[in-house]
Amino acid sequence: MLCLIFLAGCSTLGSHKTVKEINLKESELHPEEYPTAQAEIYLSKLLEEKSGGRIKLKVYPGGQLGQGKPIQDAISAGIIDMDRAGVEAYTKEIPMTEAFIMPFLFRDEAHVWKVLDGPIGERLTQEFEKHDIIILGYYAAGARSFYTRRPVTTAEDIKGMKIRIIPTDLFKNMMQALGATGVEILFNDIYPKIQTGDVDGAENNLPSYLTGKHYELAPYLVLDEHLFIPEFLYVNKRTWDSLSLEDQKILKECGAEAAKLQRKLWSEFEAKATQELESKGVKIIRPDKEPFRKAMGPLYDKYPQHKELIKEIQSVN
Repeated sequence: MLCLIFLAGCSTLGSHKTVKEINLKESELHPEEYPTAQAEIYLSKLLEEKSGGRIKLKVYPGGQLGQGKPIQDAISAGIIDMDRAGVEAYTKEIPMTEAFIMPFLFRDEAHVWKVLDGPIGERLTQEFEKHDIIILGYYAAGARSFYTRRPVTTAEDIKGMKIRIIPTDLFKNMMQALGATGVEILFNDIYPKIQTGDVDGAENNLPSYLTGKHYELAPYLVLDEHLFIPEFLYVNKRTWDSLSLEDQKILKECGAEAAKLQRKLWSEFEAKATQELESKGVKIIRPDKEPFRKAMGPLYDKYPQHKELIKEIQSVN
């Protein structure tokens, strides 16, 4: 909730000065130790420091404020000022984002940053601004791979399985291409759904697999790395427009600095996550990626509207 508190101070000369204190609220799905939450906590310190204590940001990690559509609605209404999200959440409102979640679109993480930190990323930012979303920085989210209750060594092995997916039509089509069924489940509900057998596994990045403790029920990690989904930290336009130009500049600069830290923290956390998962007995399977790529290839034909953008993204060196 955005609270604007005007504090009146009196100098020794008897003149009066009004100080505008800005209190921002941010939602974060992941726990406090997660790289995104750590970067956002760092952002809160930066904002307070660079604004002389005027701008205060309260981060609510661990999904304390909820998840999914209720958060998006609260952001739109100005009840929550900031959030961290993935582009997949906006495929219906912003069709351009669909191109960024095509399987095997990006070669690796370095390719992701060359795209997002360049002209294509700037166009994506501008598209979000048209929908009242002001992006402060793009965050690392790593490669997404499958993890399951039983071994998967080839693309054929995933046929017939029920796999948790993010609520997106493209993800449903992706699972159908593999001969599996995509089941839409919110992140915090994955563990109990695997536990009850409603799904046979899920797909996500390594840190989420670790911190969500999904490895306890789905101990087979299949490193096919089929997706790199861009994530970003943003502020709603209602809050943005309420700020002075000076404060907007502070927020943008601090957001960019926090994003740099998040990428560094992510790389470190991901490496530690791999080691920790191995120590917990997770069976890490490194399959031949080509059969997965080939199985998902026909998916591109279902989205001809993104052909030129996909070609442009893949041509970035």
